[in-house]
Amino acid sequence: MKKVALFIFFLVSATFSFAQNSAYEYYKSALINDSLKDHKAALQDLDNALLSKPDYDSALCLQGIINYKSGENKLAIKQLSQAIKFNPNYFEPIYARGIAKAQSKDYIGAIKDFSKAISLRPNSAKTYYNRALAKGYLGDYPSAISDLDKAISIDANYINAYYSRAFWKDFSGDYEGAVADYKKVIALDISYREAYIGLATLLYLHGDKTQSCEVLKTASDKGSIMAEELINKLCN
Repeated sequence: MKKVALFIFFLVSATFSFAQNSAYEYYKSALINDSLKDHKAALQDLDNALLSKPDYDSALCLQGIINYKSGENKLAIKQLSQAIKFNPNYFEPIYARGIAKAQSKDYIGAIKDFSKAISLRPNSAKTYYNRALAKGYLGDYPSAISDLDKAISIDANYINAYYSRAFWKDFSGDYEGAVADYKKVIALDISYREAYIGLATLLYLHGDKTQSCEVLKTASDKGSIMAEELINKLCN
């Protein structure tokens, strides 16, 4: 009787171990397929992983990330929420759910998720950046700029943070600050054509036509069709 019980114990243990290993292997395969942009195969791998281990938070997180990248925000939010349910302090699905909510125009919900993510990882520049965008869409420009200040203090070369800060400073009436940020973007990346257009527009609207046209000429030389059109309208 004891031998039978022992045999059953080892059988159950082996089955459980196989299920764990199978889920892990499917998850690793999903990571590879995702890196190869084969999202269909990656999602199939994750489905198989979750069949073996329904509470696999990393698999649910990756599912959600792949789906929000494909525009399936509602499904992504559901999957990411499930991952958070199993692991409430798991940074990645909380941050990713913030992105999915922002893409769904739920900016208040996005800010809540980004704030939670920041509490878990205070030195994440990208989280401050994305929270700033959500705040900006809600018209809270001072707070958006404050978040961008923080993102830049963490990563002094965060080009998109400088560009967004220039945009919101312009909206807030900080002309000199906006000009400085646009120039910083160009200094970090001379091919960032949107920064040239932003700077040129700002200069023109504040009466500096000569410098504006010089900036547009540089942008045109870098292949900006919009700059060429603006030169024809404003500089000839």
